[in-house]
Amino acid sequence: MKLITAIVRTTCLEKIVRDLRDAGIKGMTITEVKGIGEQVELFRPYTVHRKIELFVPDERAEEVSRIILEHSHTGLAGDGIIAVSPIEHIVKIRTKERIS
Repeated sequence: MKLITAIVRTTCLEKIVRDLRDAGIKGMTITEVKGIGEQVELFRPYTVHRKIELFVPDERAEEVSRIILEHSHTGLAGDGIIAVSPIEHIVKIRTKERIS
């Protein structure tokens, strides 16, 4: 199991979510985040992006990363990042079911 965390431009979010849903990804968490990176403006010390977090089986991590990259890459500073992390296990709180 992998955790994919992507920080993307707000303008890219709709297309990313649409294609992830079309690919059968049923759940994800999306939050508004503020960050400081390469792109810092004089009167706005941080940029507002969206963070997408989702758990996927190991074999789907590359496919999901590719979908996110396809819709978030502009080649400009501030495009964001995609991180893929291993997950030892997940427990559904409601059912107490352990997912590996």
